[in-house]
Amino acid sequence: MMSANRRAEIERLIDETYEIELMLSEWQTRGIVTREELRAGQEKYQSWYARATPLISEASREQFKDMYEGGMVIKRIKSFLAKPLEVNQFHDPTSTDSPFPKWSHPYSSTFLESFHTQRALLQAEIYAVAEVFPLLAEIAEVFTRFPSFLQTLQNSTKPNVPAPKVEKEEDLQVLVGACLRLMYDDVRPEDYVPQHAGGRSRVDFLLPTVGIVVETKMTRESLTDKKVGEELTIDWSRYAKHPDCRGILALVYDPGRYLINPAGLESDLTQDQGNPATRVLVIR
Repeated sequence: MMSANRRAEIERLIDETYEIELMLSEWQTRGIVTREELRAGQEKYQSWYARATPLISEASREQFKDMYEGGMVIKRIKSFLAKPLEVNQFHDPTSTDSPFPKWSHPYSSTFLESFHTQRALLQAEIYAVAEVFPLLAEIAEVFTRFPSFLQTLQNSTKPNVPAPKVEKEEDLQVLVGACLRLMYDDVRPEDYVPQHAGGRSRVDFLLPTVGIVVETKMTRESLTDKKVGEELTIDWSRYAKHPDCRGILALVYDPGRYLINPAGLESDLTQDQGNPATRVLVIR
């Protein structure tokens, strides 16, 4: 499950958004803000932003940051906080139909809309991370019985029914894909992640309805504990860029028992607080 501390921190940050809104909404209404009020408001938001940003998944983080930064044309939170009472030079105070607002950075359009988007992205993290780790555990539980499943097929005495052989990782992927289709209607093999460093990476399987990537590894004499851990870590840094990735399950098949400490590998790389969440299962 999602870490209680992590969930509590996200909920605290969401509660703080209402305090920040109330604090900043009065500035343009009054038309006056003291230097102390301005500094206090800026510091309160900046503290909130610094604590919230690391809790946003990588797929949404650029949008979260853009709601603060804005740009040359579209002004957002940063512009409002810098000059909340800057008067729009094109505003005509003598006209009730002036097409230009009084303020260069109106609270409602420059700050509030962007801030609401940030709050929605933060709220989404509760649902995304809280739900995905139990699903990883459920799928992993199914694959703990994979050796028994494979043994049953290999011990078949039916004539003309060849037993599957798992001699390489491609063989493993065929069987894993078939098992996943017993659980989910939409199983996408070799789904690509966004281009990274001039190349494209692919995930072994994507379950888009639940946002889970399933990766397979088959050990060999040259692919033992340290190497497996390094490869998984590199792969996951790429998979996290996939827009549908909320969790990653790595199935490490070790029939030759090359792994010295499988329990340690599982423990070290299983992260229920991660974003995406991760789970490693060693199958023997």
